[in-house]
Amino acid sequence: MAKIIIKLLFLFSCGVSAKTPIVNVSIETDIYHYAQEILAGQSPLTIEDFSGKNSQRDVIELILVQKALALGGLQVKFSYVLGNYDAKNIQLLQQGLLLISFDSMWNSHISNLKEDIYISDAVIQKGEYWAGIYTSPLNKEKLSIKNLAQFKQLTITSSKHWYVDWKTLKQIEPKALIHQEEWLSMAKLVSLGWVDAMLAPFTPEKPFSYQGSNYEIVALDDVKIALNDSRHFVVSRKHHYGKETFVALQKGLKILREQGLIKKAYQQSGFFNDGVKDWTVINQPFLDE
Repeated sequence: MAKIIIKLLFLFSCGVSAKTPIVNVSIETDIYHYAQEILAGQSPLTIEDFSGKNSQRDVIELILVQKALALGGLQVKFSYVLGNYDAKNIQLLQQGLLLISFDSMWNSHISNLKEDIYISDAVIQKGEYWAGIYTSPLNKEKLSIKNLAQFKQLTITSSKHWYVDWKTLKQIEPKALIHQEEWLSMAKLVSLGWVDAMLAPFTPEKPFSYQGSNYEIVALDDVKIALNDSRHFVVSRKHHYGKETFVALQKGLKILREQGLIKKAYQQSGFFNDGVKDWTVINQPFLDE
């Protein structure tokens, strides 16, 4: 089934309307629907308020990247292909089957792929990414995590495809590190109490939490994990519109940065969060090495 989807993505990725090229871009299904809550029927190009119940990093990036491309002068219309693409997008980009990822990627994951991809200027600088430690509301009072030794006693779920998250957690060596392909599967495991915790960005307001169909997870207080890398948008060098898209992206990101909209978007999503600036960094010993 995955091969069929990839072939379809390729076959229709450069469809052309009478005036404007139409390019398919793959989007995680839940992220697409969360973004629609913020957009509320508006074009991404008009959005300047990024707040909302389900505003989070990858949701606001879907909007930011389209604003940047439009400001940079790219004349392309995007058509969304929904599905679980976390593990597939980098291969699609390398092969020229996907023009651009609307979700930023870790520099350490993509820096050795420069023959196949263009890498944008950082949208999240190294040292700006703090993750919360999320658990079930029923477990929150039971888990008193104040230091690295206590964190090591937990069972944690994450994805091998989340390069820096997985590397950071393996370095910490929790009691068990359990791979799951999808974020939603992780959240449900944690919510049910079958796994102690998972990492996720902070939300705009306390109590920091995520809720959905059949799951709820909340952040432990006063502790956070440093994911010590920068994040960038990625454009395929092998796609027909790759070069002009990258030029437009770089130009547009510069304009958004000068307007203060990149910082504003991450702040309104809770990703840049002054409320956790003094919280204990559980993996600080590894950062000091």
